[in-house]
Amino acid sequence: MPGQLGSPGRGRDMRRGISHSGFDERRSRDLVASQGLPIEDGAAQAVSWTTRLVQELTGGRTTVHLVVPDPRGRLRVIWREGERVQMGAEATAMRRMAFDSLASSHLEPSSSHVKDRQRWCGFFPLHRRERPLGVLEVIAPADVLRDRWENLSAMADQLALRLEELAERDRLRRAVVSLEEDADLRGELLRSEEPEAALQIAGDSLAQGSGAPIGVWWNEHQGPLSFTVACGVTDQARQDLRDRMGSIPPWGMLTPQERTSLRRLFGEAVGAKQVTARGVDGGVLMVGGGEPELRRRIRAVGSLLDEALPLLILTARERRRNMEIDLGLAWTAHELSGPLLSIKAALELLITRGASGGDALLTLSLRELEQLVGDMEGILGWAVGSRPLSPSFQDVTELVEAAVDPYREGTSSHTIEVIAPRPAMAEVDPTHLRAAVANLVRNAVAYSDPGSTVVVEIVDEGARLRVSVRDQGPGIPVGERETIFDPFVRGEAGSRRGRGSGLGLFITRRIVEAHGGTVWLDPGYPGADFQMVLPVDRREAPRFAS
Repeated sequence: MPGQLGSPGRGRDMRRGISHSGFDERRSRDLVASQGLPIEDGAAQAVSWTTRLVQELTGGRTTVHLVVPDPRGRLRVIWREGERVQMGAEATAMRRMAFDSLASSHLEPSSSHVKDRQRWCGFFPLHRRERPLGVLEVIAPADVLRDRWENLSAMADQLALRLEELAERDRLRRAVVSLEEDADLRGELLRSEEPEAALQIAGDSLAQGSGAPIGVWWNEHQGPLSFTVACGVTDQARQDLRDRMGSIPPWGMLTPQERTSLRRLFGEAVGAKQVTARGVDGGVLMVGGGEPELRRRIRAVGSLLDEALPLLILTARERRRNMEIDLGLAWTAHELSGPLLSIKAALELLITRGASGGDALLTLSLRELEQLVGDMEGILGWAVGSRPLSPSFQDVTELVEAAVDPYREGTSSHTIEVIAPRPAMAEVDPTHLRAAVANLVRNAVAYSDPGSTVVVEIVDEGARLRVSVRDQGPGIPVGERETIFDPFVRGEAGSRRGRGSGLGLFITRRIVEAHGGTVWLDPGYPGADFQMVLPVDRREAPRFAS
């Protein structure tokens, strides 16, 4: 018969015994599994070591329990060695008292059997710095328990110290894993192209890690939040959420009672008794669960979304803005192609009739128009993104000379000097790079004083080429340098001259960046000094792209 502790008939059978023949780790692990609580290898070794010391100290007829709180705060036996006993209500109350008060105590048997009267149960609280960790229970003969009480208390203190060290090590390990997961998730969020995609990634991460149902309501702009993401839910639950909570007010404008009501609706739709809600930038994340570890993960994911969403929104808006500009450029190219063809025909007619006094100029203009009309289809395709660049290894010096020649021949007011090695080879699209350089030279001629010099220089830097266009004009005011490459932006000097669309530098930037290069305005030069860097090999473009 197993020994009785506490009031007879009121105890709870611990369901699985471990024989008194000695320590059996496999059976102890079976007990752990039956209680649904894990025990780490380090903790198992610490308890095993303590159990052996206790049994050596007290003799063979001793039962040892390790009791710890489960996630809900209930005290559960996760380790047992020795003869099976039945714990009554009084013993359970003493166990709780020892855990809460951090004071050791003992319980004498209430059974009438003399055999049972000889065994007591000692409750030794495990704590560190007033923080309870659990209870070590030793069931041994009364005289042994009395004589070895101080030694057993010391063993309990040593076990508590070891368990605390193991818990701290485990906490640090989980923290490292969590930081790694957060870093990976942050990278995934920032690589997503749209905010909605980032919300889906965050929801999937939470659902896969916890198995909890996830719902996200979000709006990029002001106003009601729309049902955006659902993870870990059935199709029926998804439809219920859409029908019952398809649109909700902004989370920050709701009262606590209104938030509670929405959490209840979410829980009813996904079958969750507890719901955690976390506001994120522009929306709210709802999770069917509330365990401490899950709450910590929700806070971490929410913080990552708070960081990523504003950046993704700005990027998406800029991408949409560039798309609109691309369409505008395509429309412009399309609309200009007709008039240009008409002008080309008129010039051809004038040359055929032998117009006097300007044959050379007419021939040059005709050649320029032929080049422009021929490039129009390519510009149109590239602008709308339907046709990529056509790069090949070209002599950039020749392309620069071709871009400069029309301005040398068409104006006598400026000296245009090209300083460049021959050849200067790089993998570029000749049509578009020539247009980019021509835009810079056109601006230099237009905004510098007559009689001044414009210098175009190419420097071979090994893996890249540096192309600069410098003039002796007034330069760009400091307040305009940040926006000078934006579309439809014209500086103060350009506005005074009354010509130009403000697209030239924007197009130049787009062309250079499409090649994997960068372009900028050198602030240290007295005039305007535009610098562009191009990778010689496009496979090296990521090293130089802005």
